[in-house]
Amino acid sequence: MSLNWMSGVLVEAFGLILIGYIIPTQVEAVDYGWVRPETLPNAMAVALVVLGLLHAFTGADPIDLRGAPRAFLYLGFTAAAVWAMGRIGFVAVAPVAMLALMLLIGERRPLWLGIGAIAFPAAIWLVVVPLLGRTLPG
Repeated sequence: MSLNWMSGVLVEAFGLILIGYIIPTQVEAVDYGWVRPETLPNAMAVALVVLGLLHAFTGADPIDLRGAPRAFLYLGFTAAAVWAMGRIGFVAVAPVAMLALMLLIGERRPLWLGIGAIAFPAAIWLVVVPLLGRTLPG
């Protein structure tokens, strides 16, 4: 059993759980907007399934758990950021969280820090709120 296989199967399983349970039960039907609310989440879940399977059957890296503590740190940071977005709001939290995450992974170039902290959250907001007509926390 390789690390690629384990992580690929986990990603694929998560995609299937999204498709089979989470998206149908957590996405509400609306009668406005030109894109159905479940379209993008379903597309991303299908991508997770396909890419997880591809990852599972490519390469055979041996299991090395030296990076696990750092991975759990990123996971915990991301969970805290999502929680904060639900309490404080996307516009206030997303740029700060992106900047902190980029600094945490070692990015120090000012241009990339600016793009990551300003442009990506702005692009997400522009796609979700005005284009898709949906709301973000906040």
